[in-house]
Amino acid sequence: MEPMTPQDQNYGPNDGSMDSSPPELDALSKEKNLRLFQRGLTWMAVGVGIMGLSFMIQFLLFQSDDRSFIVPMYVLTTLGALCVMKGLIDAFGF
Repeated sequence: MEPMTPQDQNYGPNDGSMDSSPPELDALSKEKNLRLFQRGLTWMAVGVGIMGLSFMIQFLLFQSDDRSFIVPMYVLTTLGALCVMKGLIDAFGF
């Protein structure tokens, strides 16, 4: 004997008729999110590049006794880290 269930129940996925936003707004928000993600990736690439430059300066000036490389080391590393953080914020929306 089969269980008694009403025939009009739909157990499938939602068809989206309850959404109040029109498809144009969905496309615009997807485009905006994609643009923010691309901008975030650009900021992260700039930050990694600045940190790489900082590493090269440190590597080249490490053996020199007459020059202090503390300022470029901290300034460029901090600037690179800030660019990476801004990129993460833009890309993932924190």
